Amino acid sequence: MGKMTGVWLDSEKAYVITLGNGTTAIEEIDSPVETRVRIEGEKKQYSRVGGMFVNPQKKKTKRHEQQLKKYYNLIISKVKDAEAIYIFGPSNIPKRFYKELLQDKHLAPKVAGMETEGKLTRNQMIAKVKQVFAERKLTA
Repeated sequence: MGKMTGVWLDSEKAYVITLGNGTTAIEEIDSPVETRVRIEGEKKQYSRVGGMFVNPQKKKTKRHEQQLKKYYNLIISKVKDAEAIYIFGPSNIPKRFYKELLQDKHLAPKVAGMETEGKLTRNQMIAKVKQVFAERKLTA
C-alpha cells in the first residue's frame, strides 16, 4: 500500500506524519492563525459611529475564519497525495479540519478517521499513527 498520513494539529502547529515504503517522515507546519488580536484603544464590544452601532467582533471572527481556511489549505497541500489520512489533536481544530476534508470529494474517501488527542511528543505522534494504521490493516 502507498503513503499513509497522520495529521496532529492544534491552533498553533500541525505535524504531518507520513508512513511509506518503510520510512517515516514528519513535517511541522506553523499556523497563521492569530490567537489574540489586540486593537489599539480597544475597550468595549461595540462602538458608535454616528447614529449606528458597529460591532468589531464580527470583523475579528471573519478574519479568524479566513486564517483557519488558509491553515487548512496549507495542510491539505501536504496530504493530498496520501492514500489514507488520519486526523488527531486537542480541542476543536481537528474536528473542523475533518469536516473540511469531508467536503472535498477527492479527499473524503481517503479519511481513515479522526480522534481527539491531547498534547503528544513527536515520537508519541508517530507511534499513534503507526498503531492506527496497523489496527485498520492499512500498513505501508
